[in-house]
Amino acid sequence: MNRSKRRRGGVVSGVLITLAVVFGLLIAAAVVGGLYLAHNTRVEETHSASGKSVEVSTPLGSVRVHESGRLDPLKAGIPVYPGAATEQGDSQSVSVELDLGSLHQEVTVTAAHYSTEDSVDRVVEFYKRELPHWIIARKRRSGVRMEYTERGYKRFIGVSEKHGRTHIVLAQVGEPPAI
Repeated sequence: MNRSKRRRGGVVSGVLITLAVVFGLLIAAAVVGGLYLAHNTRVEETHSASGKSVEVSTPLGSVRVHESGRLDPLKAGIPVYPGAATEQGDSQSVSVELDLGSLHQEVTVTAAHYSTEDSVDRVVEFYKRELPHWIIARKRRSGVRMEYTERGYKRFIGVSEKHGRTHIVLAQVGEPPAI
């Protein structure tokens, strides 16, 4: 009986030691892999007349982010609320390009920000009337988000109240469909 307990204790301790060694090797591999990625990652920022670009290159692939022009609501098929003022500095566009060997994906995100003294309800009614095929994706106490998707090209309108003004964000994600 005593031998049986010793054998069982020896087997359990052998398994525990093996698990500890495997776990230690996994941690060492993760640390070495992390150091390799950190050492071989390159971040490059460039400025040009068309805007700023940032590229992050790793052994696994790269990500490029480029500033683009501003959202043209008419080209995006989104009407601007009548009398809404452009919020300076808030209109922006970026193109994100992901390259992971066999996977190459590019998406453009563009937005413009406007504001008006009219109520949220009045602005939402305007967009419901102008864009009856759009979906009201979310209603919150102080705002509404509408969206429309066409062949992977998504457009959004966000309407909310802040500091006594109604803020309108027009945005698009993806490239517009070919006409």
